[in-house]
Amino acid sequence: EKTSPIEVEDNLDSSRDGLEQIEIKCYKAKEEKAKMIEQLNLTSDVRTDYESD
Repeated sequence: EKTSPIEVEDNLDSSRDGLEQIEIKCYKAKEEKAKMIEQLNLTSDVRTDYESD
């Protein structure tokens, strides 16, 4: 599939518009990941506590 130069320009324009949204998505994803890692660490801490008892 070949895209015409006009389509490519449209894509560039839309990607410029979407860049902020992408950055926001990345930021939110990092926040979510940090929360998940925190939760995993908490649950793994709990597990090690059970093992030591």
